[in-house]
Amino acid sequence: MHPLAWLLSVTWLLVAALVAVIRGVHGAREGRAHLAARRIKSPTIYLFSAYLLVAALVTPKSPGETTSPLLWLAFAIPIANALAAVSSVGQTQPKGLTRAGLALLHGGAVLAAAACILAIVSPRFVPIWLGGPGSP
Repeated sequence: MHPLAWLLSVTWLLVAALVAVIRGVHGAREGRAHLAARRIKSPTIYLFSAYLLVAALVTPKSPGETTSPLLWLAFAIPIANALAAVSSVGQTQPKGLTRAGLALLHGGAVLAAAACILAIVSPRFVPIWLGGPGSP
């Protein structure tokens, strides 16, 4: 992966984590931590992650892969979900622009994590536009 793509991905992940911590602490101080806990306990994300885990275990590795990217995504997605849930309790009713910004931030964190995972465990499959094989 191109160094600029690495920098952007890692920075995006760090900003998402920092925003989640700041907003989560603010929400907890105002007594909304139970809302984040309720969102984190929702089983949907864990069922999807279990599906990814099973797919990772039954899909043969391609040449050049150290492990399946699905295996690592199965762990990254619940973490990203937890960050988004903690971040969501920072305000009682965020305005439209704040809500859209948080969705972009935390949705982008999932994509940034996926790019990093792909570059580490399956570098042959990194797209050209991210600086994968065959890129200038």
